[in-house]
Amino acid sequence: MTNTRMKKAAMIVSFSMAIAAFSGQAWAEQGPNTAAPAHVMSSNSNNPYSVAGIDDPAEFTAYFAKLQTAVKNNKPAEVAALISYPMNLNKDNKTYVIYSKDELIKKYDRIFTSLVRDKLLAQKADKLFVNYQGVMVGDGELWIGERNNKLGVIAVNITTNPYEIAGINNPAVFEHNFSLLQKYVKAGKKSEVANLMVYPLRVNNKGTTTQIKTRKDFIAKYDKIMTAKVKKALLAQKLDKVFINSKGVMIGNGDLWMGQFGEQVGVFAINQ
Repeated sequence: MTNTRMKKAAMIVSFSMAIAAFSGQAWAEQGPNTAAPAHVMSSNSNNPYSVAGIDDPAEFTAYFAKLQTAVKNNKPAEVAALISYPMNLNKDNKTYVIYSKDELIKKYDRIFTSLVRDKLLAQKADKLFVNYQGVMVGDGELWIGERNNKLGVIAVNITTNPYEIAGINNPAVFEHNFSLLQKYVKAGKKSEVANLMVYPLRVNNKGTTTQIKTRKDFIAKYDKIMTAKVKKALLAQKLDKVFINSKGVMIGNGDLWMGQFGEQVGVFAINQ
């Protein structure tokens, strides 16, 4: 099973658990684990959302565009009006219930996190995953459906992001790039390692800083930059033991620093 499918399955399971857990308490814990199928189940080619109980595809398309616009423009009140209450919020293996617009607005930043927003804004309407539980956005960060005869967001799944303080929006992207960096350095694949650098790359040695401005320059000077000490520190680093602060993610004793610049996540400094 691919990582994407595993993520989808996990999010769908979380969604099912949220439905099973729904109760009258505003901060209820999750109920029993109830798995759901992780594939598209649509019987109407003219209405890809019919299996989710949505009768009007044009209404859904207009709704989805409105939701993306409200989130993009950072309008909590407008987003709150596009929620189908009560809405389930799944976080840290617990399910909480959001009952009203006022409650959602008050907790907006904790619900519509940077990762949730990014996934929603990157989602193409014609690439949405649909099954009988609803319409899935991203890897399951949001679910849209009808509740109490209203079309809206019915569940939000929040993935804890330990790298958020370092300005990294998506923990999965960082962890993927970190894994690739270790793999390519171990294999000595200079070109692939170069793709995981952020330029200009700062290389610090005994109080002197050299800027590596291009990928080509990095490859040409690879052995001088990626010293035995630097490689040893990188390959010995456990992902769950990295140090994180507002400057970035530290590898080893500061031998490498990783961070996010625009959409790129990679190494921006090496201390030899």
